[in-house]
Amino acid sequence: MKSLLLATLVLVSAHASAEGQIASLVNFSSTAARPTTDEGETNVTSILSASMEYTLPENVSFYGGLSFVIGETFENSVSLGARYYSSTPALQILPGIPMWSFIGGGVSFFDETVYYPEAGFRIGISDVSRLDIFVKILNSSSDTYDKHVMVGAGLTF
Repeated sequence: MKSLLLATLVLVSAHASAEGQIASLVNFSSTAARPTTDEGETNVTSILSASMEYTLPENVSFYGGLSFVIGETFENSVSLGARYYSSTPALQILPGIPMWSFIGGGVSFFDETVYYPEAGFRIGISDVSRLDIFVKILNSSSDTYDKHVMVGAGLTF
């Protein structure tokens, strides 16, 4: 199933409309808060993701790729998500460095399915690169992933 989803993502990315923009997206998020679990339960320490992102002119983007849990156990999964960016920069850090806000959500297919809302900022560090700073709240039926608050950073290029 994971191979089929990845093949579909690659196929869709290869035939994307010229009106949008395709970019690589690499994220690292670390646990800022997590619930205490029973002895013997595993927890998530951090998540590394490598994805492809397709951004539409309407400030909506869709991304998908692979995610890796780094913690007491190692897992990998296919992850899919979407974001909505502000149409104009929320603020200007320095001249020529705009910062947009975004909200979104996604799903990761680890041993248990994990859903998450996310919110953050995208900083334009160059004409072709963007830096993302975000917060995610993991939701799952498994105590391993549920109620984890993740803080992270990503690079789009």
